[in-house]
Amino acid sequence: MTRILNEQYSKIGLSDFVNRLSEDCYIALEKLCESAEKQANKLDGLESQLATSQYTTLCNALIQEIKQCLAVRKEIYIPYIQTLVHKIADQHDCSSCSGSCKVNHDMQLLELKASHSNIKGILYRLQMVSLPLYSETIYPDAYRILRNQMALIENNLTELFFLEEHYLIPKVVEAQKVINAGN
Repeated sequence: MTRILNEQYSKIGLSDFVNRLSEDCYIALEKLCESAEKQANKLDGLESQLATSQYTTLCNALIQEIKQCLAVRKEIYIPYIQTLVHKIADQHDCSSCSGSCKVNHDMQLLELKASHSNIKGILYRLQMVSLPLYSETIYPDAYRILRNQMALIENNLTELFFLEEHYLIPKVVEAQKVINAGN
């Protein structure tokens, strides 16, 4: 499987990779979060046991964190990567820039790497909040639907983390080297 992914993702350019990542991962995760959020909010309106209300509260909190992570990617990292691609196309050389250009490149990469710690934390908490599989007789179907939606979010978030860690960050580092951004 890794060989297939490597063949599929390593050969495409940074700009195409980011567009694909946005379409395949960011948008899919946003839709999953919207659906799970609606389900959790629907369940909050039901009279429920303490365990289930805690579950929906935790789900909502995690969904908000994921939505924030996605927003940062769309508002900060994608525009930065597009700027990076334009600098490469213009054969920009950051070694002849004022110091502010270099600092900005370093910070972008550090923040992207730091956001991965946040994703790891979210993934860990997603695993910790899942309702037990044997809960079919204890909890209504609506909770199983939410549990399944949260599992889908977890799978998609894991895939996103993998793609960013193994393909996006190395592509950004390589692009920074091309323009002498220094790391």
